[in-house]
Amino acid sequence: MRSNVLLFSFFLIVIGACSTPRKTIYFSQGGPGDTVAMTVLSAEAAESTIRPDDILAINVTSISSVTLEKDPVAIFKEGGTTAPVTAVQAGMSQSAVISGYLVDGEGSIDFPVIGKLRVAGLTITQAKEALVKRLSAIVRNPIVEMRITNYKVSVLGEVARPGIVLAPNHKLSVLEALASVGDIPITGRKDNIKIIRNEGGVQHIGVLNLNDRSVFKSPYYYLKQNDIVYVTPTSVRRQETNEFTRVYLPTITTLLSAVLAVYGIVQISR
Repeated sequence: MRSNVLLFSFFLIVIGACSTPRKTIYFSQGGPGDTVAMTVLSAEAAESTIRPDDILAINVTSISSVTLEKDPVAIFKEGGTTAPVTAVQAGMSQSAVISGYLVDGEGSIDFPVIGKLRVAGLTITQAKEALVKRLSAIVRNPIVEMRITNYKVSVLGEVARPGIVLAPNHKLSVLEALASVGDIPITGRKDNIKIIRNEGGVQHIGVLNLNDRSVFKSPYYYLKQNDIVYVTPTSVRRQETNEFTRVYLPTITTLLSAVLAVYGIVQISR
């Protein structure tokens, strides 16, 4: 009777170790769902707001009165600043030099001819309109193209390749950011993704559950400039960093398995 109990306990341990939790599967909660309904309910990516230390790529053109085509305005082709950056693109770490106009600590850029222009706190659309208004006095029918060249988020924690992810189009979801760093391994928790966001000097922490389809409705699903994405490790990963569970527990488990196996053989042979 005692041998049967021991063997049954060992069997339960083996079965428990081999089970695959639903927590390792994306969007496993919430039922089959409806594609159209989920699209309507998905969160919208807010337009980027310019902040100090942003680098703006600005291109100024003017409609020619002769050809009716956009011609670059020569006096605005030079200027700005450059800055090196190392980021993850398409799963690979890449170094590049980005150029543009640096937003200073006071929230302004120093633009040729017109001088200082305050842009911090404005969206890209609002900043373009403000620049067009100032340029209209010296350029006929000015057209302004503008984007944040150092728009980035940081991905840390239990991912394949932690690093900085650039978003040139100013729109990046948490899934796209995770894909850029090689996804979450089985040792990372998909149900506890922390998004650290600085808004108005205040740190906010949002938690996303990527197992649940309702994650698409979260205001943290689309990331903002300078967001930090942190993937927490599973208990298995934490145990790997513990010396007892990493060094001694496997040996103890092996010896215990051997003892139970020998004991079972002896009992059967009687």
